[in-house]
Amino acid sequence: MTADGDTARKARTGAPLDDVVPRADASSPVVLTATQRQDLVDLWTTLLTDVYVHYGQKRALYGFDAVAALAALRRDIPFLDSAGFLRALTRLINRLRDQHTQLFVGSADEATSTYVAAMPFLVESFGPYTSPTFAVTKVTDDVPDPAFAPGVHVTTWNGVPFARAVDLYADTLTGGRPDARRARALQTLTQRPLAYLPPPDELWVDVGYRQADDPAAGADRTVRFEWRAIRPRSAATADTLLGTRTRRAIDAIGESTRRARKLLFATDLWEAERRDAVARAGDAGWLPTDFSDAVAARPVTTSRGDFGYLRLWTFDVQHTGRFVDEVARLLRALPPSGLVVDLRANPGGVIETAERVLGLFTDAPVEPARFACRATRAMVAITEADGNGADLADWAGSTRAALELGEEFSQHLPITDPDAFDRVERAYRGPVVAVVDANTYSCGDLFAAGVVDHGIGRVVSVGAASGAGGANVWMADDVQYAYHAARRELPPLPPGIGFAVSVRRMVRSGRGAGLVVEDVGVVGDEHHEMTERDLVDGNHDLLEFCTGLLAGG
Repeated sequence: MTADGDTARKARTGAPLDDVVPRADASSPVVLTATQRQDLVDLWTTLLTDVYVHYGQKRALYGFDAVAALAALRRDIPFLDSAGFLRALTRLINRLRDQHTQLFVGSADEATSTYVAAMPFLVESFGPYTSPTFAVTKVTDDVPDPAFAPGVHVTTWNGVPFARAVDLYADTLTGGRPDARRARALQTLTQRPLAYLPPPDELWVDVGYRQADDPAAGADRTVRFEWRAIRPRSAATADTLLGTRTRRAIDAIGESTRRARKLLFATDLWEAERRDAVARAGDAGWLPTDFSDAVAARPVTTSRGDFGYLRLWTFDVQHTGRFVDEVARLLRALPPSGLVVDLRANPGGVIETAERVLGLFTDAPVEPARFACRATRAMVAITEADGNGADLADWAGSTRAALELGEEFSQHLPITDPDAFDRVERAYRGPVVAVVDANTYSCGDLFAAGVVDHGIGRVVSVGAASGAGGANVWMADDVQYAYHAARRELPPLPPGIGFAVSVRRMVRSGRGAGLVVEDVGVVGDEHHEMTERDLVDGNHDLLEFCTGLLAGG
């Protein structure tokens, strides 16, 4: 193995989790004083009262008043230790069922927060939601039992029936629908970003499994896994520009998990990216690209003929124009008979990027999605503050007017400059089918809505709908700066604690003008239930189904 290969293998193997987060600290890597706990209650009360754009919708939909719950939690502070308080606060915020709005309990040590707690395998589900089967779909060569391979069915997790274990974990996470919560749980069950999620409670995990072709209960086996800590790092092409920080719609947990999976299960690609290697075609006819972390494309052949397949992994890219040009180049190299655009598990990214890619599929002007601020005194001050610049100035007048008239939201306006589409020309003219699942989130939702609302094609949903993330999300630094520029005080944030919050509400444009995305998502024109063959044979049945639609079958 080459020196570079050794580096990649060491990165994939990582270190024992205990070496990164000592087990004595694992239940709460951040220890808060009583004063800091009071500060966090004050902070979240301020965020929910001042800037959280979905507060009224969540209270009406879920019958939960988070501000009142925070007041109750404040009374409990004398009876809770630091770990208990953080668990209670996390559960409280997650009851909003908003993946954009979360408390992040990382670590006072910034280096620790760059790790992902990982196991060397991935589990996915197939079959009906009410009676799913869970199968291992990817493993690394660090798995201690050679029989534990892709295709085996997982039966238990530390002695708990696996379906029950997944749903118990899902109850601690966000997601407005049960299928969305389960999808979140499977997404992070074996890869958990420590910047956003607490370390696993278990010292180890005993996983029960059986061979798929031997369903007899007596054939069950058990293998033990210990948690490892890996550092997948951000992609070289990922967005790091200050100018787009407040113009994003992304699930940060999903993006970090996606990067961890690339390190674990596509180590060669991760290593080539690390070395800034020249893009090359991979197996199965994948087209070479300089944006391999964000997009993949290849021709596919099904019983219906030859078609194109475009996987949009993420819209989190730094150079929007270059990325759009690259997607256009790939599209022109694909068969014109029809295209499957796969958005499953796309966590979102830069709003302008997603919307400009839509322009590659239509001759008609793309109408950007529209966003509104909540009409509060704080948002009036924030939008009017000179220091917050042009990014918010367009919302200032209507936010003040809405507050004075007693309305809930400002005017809905586009974040993407409509002039940005002048540089986008249609690159694909064949029929299009877009595929979403419950982990298609944020800009992924936005893109899927754009496919429908601009008459680009049909949407196939794996599950009930897309993930239903309908907001522009800001991280803690963005909110703190906005308050500072508006000369308003924000309660202090303890070291090792972060947060994200939905600041501007997204509604659809075009044919779906005004329809909300949050808690609803994009419901597919057609639905596909994943099969075992999909999981073990490169989405075979899914592609057959989608290309059947493209062929008019």
